[in-house]
Amino acid sequence: MSEAMHALKELCRPIWNLHGVRSLLGWDQQVLMPPRGSGPRAQQMATLEHVIHDLIASPRFADALYAAESAPALSDLDQRYLRRARREHDLAAKVPSRLVEERARATSLAFEAWVHARKEDDFGHFLPHLKEVFRLTRELAEHRGFKGHVYDAMIDEYEPGMTTTQVQSLFEGLLPSLTELVRRIAEQPAPSRRIVEQSFPEEGQKQFVRYLLEQIGFDFEAGRLDKSAHPFCSGSTSRDVRLTDRFDPRLVTMAIFGGLHEGGHGLYEQGSPSEWDGTPLGGGTSLGVHESQSRLWENLVGRSQPFWQAHFPRMRATFPHQLSGYTTEDFYRAVNYVKPDLIRVEADEVTYTLHIALRFELERGMLDGTLDPADLPDAWNQKMKSYLGVDVPSNRVGCLQDIHWSDGLIGYFPTYSLGNLIASQLWVQIRKALPDLDGMLAQGRCAPLLEWLRTHIHQHASSLSSAEVIASACGGELSSQPFLDYLWDKYGTLYGLTPTAKENSVPK
Repeated sequence: MSEAMHALKELCRPIWNLHGVRSLLGWDQQVLMPPRGSGPRAQQMATLEHVIHDLIASPRFADALYAAESAPALSDLDQRYLRRARREHDLAAKVPSRLVEERARATSLAFEAWVHARKEDDFGHFLPHLKEVFRLTRELAEHRGFKGHVYDAMIDEYEPGMTTTQVQSLFEGLLPSLTELVRRIAEQPAPSRRIVEQSFPEEGQKQFVRYLLEQIGFDFEAGRLDKSAHPFCSGSTSRDVRLTDRFDPRLVTMAIFGGLHEGGHGLYEQGSPSEWDGTPLGGGTSLGVHESQSRLWENLVGRSQPFWQAHFPRMRATFPHQLSGYTTEDFYRAVNYVKPDLIRVEADEVTYTLHIALRFELERGMLDGTLDPADLPDAWNQKMKSYLGVDVPSNRVGCLQDIHWSDGLIGYFPTYSLGNLIASQLWVQIRKALPDLDGMLAQGRCAPLLEWLRTHIHQHASSLSSAEVIASACGGELSSQPFLDYLWDKYGTLYGLTPTAKENSVPK
């Protein structure tokens, strides 16, 4: 390693360690912090963001980066290290530290306001915070710069290189086939949901979710599971990965699939090489790839029949009164029930993308100024009716249901749909590599699947770009077709649909 490269890495280490500290402070705020701590925590987060920003945007960092880039005979890994460090520096150098600090303070206060507003169904309480977050985010985007739409600057933060036009085209290609599938399913008799429409004690749910996480390979020696208002995964290093879930006695599927979703994120973080902890190479490469891991475990595995052949007996043992007389098939059909509904995180696989398209359009409008945040509830309710045919009874289950805007995560939502597409492409390759995958899952053997993901996705962490990961693991570019094929095949069988020519194709 050159002397210049060594010097850059010495500068990076404390910066990325502070990223880990920031992650822990955010986790604490959502899990353990007492309510009256919100004001001081906002100041702490703002100070920390200011320090991180100033370190990575500094002339000293820029000089060290240039010197390392100019060094001869750099290894391939060092070049990847430089690529990540260069991106972080260039993004930071465009933004004044004053704005970074203001936005960190605003989002910390907005989170607390959102928790209260959601609980009390009081959009007015959240509105001034929502306006401030979008005002500061628009200023951030303008400093970063963009060639097309202002939203480009924000989605690029989560999925580098992705544009607003590409996202819009993606949804335009997906929605006709998905809405047709929803329509066809609605014409068929619906499976019974009685098995999950019972009261399941919270403590039993916690035990069962922990059991499922252990079964898919989550290491509790390097992680933990807690309760929060909105499920999330927080990874400060590969050896300290924290999951949260939420529990409703009347809706056991919320905890099960929320836990598997966050568990997928957690497995990705734990699979990042430990020697890359505290460096630009650690953790997931993009939110689209990250969401591919969570959606894969939540849906492609977690909603499959073989998975429940292995684990429904344990669930029945955990809840003997509720599940007496029910079969694995009863549960499998109930958790694959397709019906347009209010809540994104509870949405079935078929309608989920409609929820994401709605949020993409609304946050794009609030960012470019075509939608006043004060008009968000009406706009939300109109789009829910248009896209899903659902009436929204309250803002608590409408525009206040997601944490993302309070946290400043504008541009994040499209990555869920990207995750679905990537997961489906990976699934095609996984089935080729593991032809007896269904048999393995039915026996409770998730290790071969996890090992494939470790080899083809996790071990690369952030050393490869999203496009490089997809090309390496799938042998091609991002495509919508495997996702549509998967949905039409699975739900066509479940609901007894008769195929018609190319109705599940993506328009060229």
